[in-house]
This record gives sequence, C-alpha cells and structure tokens, in this order.
Amino acid sequence: MERKEQLKQLLSNTNALLEAMRYSASTATGSSANVGNYSSYKMFMRKYNDLAKKASSHLPDVTILDQFDLNKVRESGDTTWPQQKEHFDIAYSNVALLKSLLEGAIGYAEDQTQRLRDFIQVNLRKSVFGVPQKEVEIQNGLESLFVGRGMTKGLDYDRETGRVKTSGKESVPDFVIPRLKLCIEVKIVTDTR
Repeated sequence: MERKEQLKQLLSNTNALLEAMRYSASTATGSSANVGNYSSYKMFMRKYNDLAKKASSHLPDVTILDQFDLNKVRESGDTTWPQQKEHFDIAYSNVALLKSLLEGAIGYAEDQTQRLRDFIQVNLRKSVFGVPQKEVEIQNGLESLFVGRGMTKGLDYDRETGRVKTSGKESVPDFVIPRLKLCIEVKIVTDTR
C-alpha cells in the first residue's frame, strides 16, 4: 500500500505542475501575449526532472521520459520567445507523459470509474425531480451531477458525441468521459416485473 500512496502523491504533484504550467502559459493577453509567457520553462524543466527522478523507482518502464541536462539549457534572457515556447512545450509534454505513466501504475482510471459510479448511484435520484418519462430527463440530471462535481463539458466529458462500436453495431453514447475511457448510456426501464 505504501507504494501506491507514494504514486498517488507523485501524481498529485504532477497534476499541480501541469496546472502551474497551464496557468503560466495563459496569463498574458493582448499583442505581446507570447513574450514572457514561456520564460519559466527552465524552472518547469527542473521540477519535472525532480518528479521523474522520484517516480522512476516506482514505475516499471520510464524509457519514454526524458531527463533534461539543465546545464545545457540556456536561460530565458538568452533565448527568443519561440525558443522559450519550444522548451516549455517539451517540458509540458514530458510532464503529461509522466502523469499518464503514474495513472497507469496506480490504476487511476479504474479507481476514478468506481468513484464516479458510486457518486452517480448515491446522487442521481436527487437530481431528477419526479418520475422520469424520457431518457433525456435522466441525461439532464446526470449532466447536472457532472457539472456540480466540477467537470467541464468538452474537456472532462462530452454528451452525445463520437461513435462506439459494440456487438457489431455503432452507436453514439449519451456520455463519453475520455480520460477514463468510459462511455455512459442511459436507459429507462419501464417493465416493473
């Protein structure tokens, strides 16, 4: 259990680093938005190196991850903003890969799927007022739960988009949660037997 807890802590730190990188890249606006937006790339590379080093002893295969030789990486004052963005993007993609490896090692998708299932089971009835007559009423209640849970449409979930092949036929699922590789289909059962 200790290994899993360490992996969860590393995943939490990796998520925090990704959030900091997203925030850093999105703070400036206007015509000079690109200048300075990516100047913290070296600090992000250093933080990534630290996390990757800690994670390497807990993960089965880290060959996909880079290690940056920061002594060879120029300072932001010695680079143009396109070079800064390139360094930033390389660091960002490595942090995202590290996150993916950590999630796989933890069984993140399975844990989150179980948590989502439990959440829906406990709360769906509260979000649907009256006896539902149409599936769309349940779908709307389910979407309200997603929004209330802080999920963003188009990012964390989509509604009635994409195609899924099951049992030899294609269908458009009611909800898709890409990060969990999960589709949700709503059905009303009218048979009371």
